Amino acid sequence: MRQLLLLRRSLISVRFSSYSVSPQATIAHDGPNPPTLTENVDITIAGGGLVGSAMALAFASSPLFKSHKIVLLESQSKLPQVSKNKPYSNRVCALNAQSINLFQKLGAWDLMKSIRVQKVARMQEHQPDNDSLAYIVENDVIQSCLLDRLKQFNIEPRLNSKVKNFEYEENSIRIQLQDEKINLRTGLLIAADGYQSSIREMARISTMQWDYSQYGVVATLQLADNMPDNVVAWQRFLPTGPIACLPLSNTHSSLVWTVPKSMHKTLMQLSDEQFVDEINKAFTSDAHKQNGIISITERIRSYWQQLIPVSPTTFQYPPVVINIEPRSRAAFPLTLLNANQYARPRLVLIGDSAHRIHPMAGQGVNMGFGDVLCLINILEQAVRDGADFNSLTYLVDYERQRQLQCLARLLSIDSLNRLYSTNFSPTVALRSVGLSFVNEFLPLKKFFAKQAASRS
Repeated sequence: MRQLLLLRRSLISVRFSSYSVSPQATIAHDGPNPPTLTENVDITIAGGGLVGSAMALAFASSPLFKSHKIVLLESQSKLPQVSKNKPYSNRVCALNAQSINLFQKLGAWDLMKSIRVQKVARMQEHQPDNDSLAYIVENDVIQSCLLDRLKQFNIEPRLNSKVKNFEYEENSIRIQLQDEKINLRTGLLIAADGYQSSIREMARISTMQWDYSQYGVVATLQLADNMPDNVVAWQRFLPTGPIACLPLSNTHSSLVWTVPKSMHKTLMQLSDEQFVDEINKAFTSDAHKQNGIISITERIRSYWQQLIPVSPTTFQYPPVVINIEPRSRAAFPLTLLNANQYARPRLVLIGDSAHRIHPMAGQGVNMGFGDVLCLINILEQAVRDGADFNSLTYLVDYERQRQLQCLARLLSIDSLNRLYSTNFSPTVALRSVGLSFVNEFLPLKKFFAKQAASRS
């Protein structure tokens, strides 16, 4: 064990020396001479979105970091304004139990509930358990509530602030902002600046990534009836990609529809009425099903129903969509990305700057909040150990834990997307039989329902 510890320390030392540079050597693009004004801070978080705001709040609310100076940089010029009476946003998150527990710990969950959240108790089919699988919350509501909590710690994001370049000094990182009016000297730089992270590019951290040649089409849907119990999240796998309808209230749901590049332009050009017709057909039409495979599936189901206990199922129709909220229809390209390193000396990647996943399982932002939880736990332990929380020893622990979990999740969702993107008949038949078995076999159904709500 002692030899293993010595080997680990030597590897970390080698890794640190590989990326250490002299105080004069920049790690990014050459720029003008730095300004004379320099502000010393302990922790700088670049990116004031969902994950960056949660990271700042995790530090601010930790008793072990209450004496540390924290700076949150946000490139946007304004912050979201939310209220109960505003129209629903077209960008939402399906928060799992781990993310909700994090927000409760940070004191932000009650703020979110006071505005609006919607529980998901079932996925398409009737579930025997009454526990919520997730909560659907608008991105703007999450960000606004996190920032409101930050104000209680006298921390507000610095708007119009983006990292232009940074360079290593002896015991810190010097950051030059785009406005060139000030330098920051920070002990730790946390990149939460999205999947096109400029900080990751400046640090020359390579990535594994590919383009799915798909788009995610989103919109806020108006439902036909005032549904008193709109707590079902609907997802259907089509040959063109999955379509999901996530509950927002008794009158509204949120659409996330994965389509090929060639199809997304057509959908975006349709009138609202035509677009609504396409949504309803996508949820109800059986035109894409293969009769031979349906027959095989039904025959196999009749055999196993004689051998195993089956779960009682209640057939439900998806909600009927009557309209979409004005200007809520949008589309964004879908890609997979994973940084080959999440940590460098005094530098950490979190959220989409570290990894980006297909939206079909709704795990992307939950993985980002998992980064926040993992990093704050590790750095708090460093403080308890009396160590420098910027030490690469602890940052590598964060990387090891998150790479293991995130890469497994990325590849599993990627495989699932590929499985449902094929029209190869034998694969489609096996897929249909497998899903039918899970739906009928109560223990397996409970297991997968719990996995859907589990930690990322």
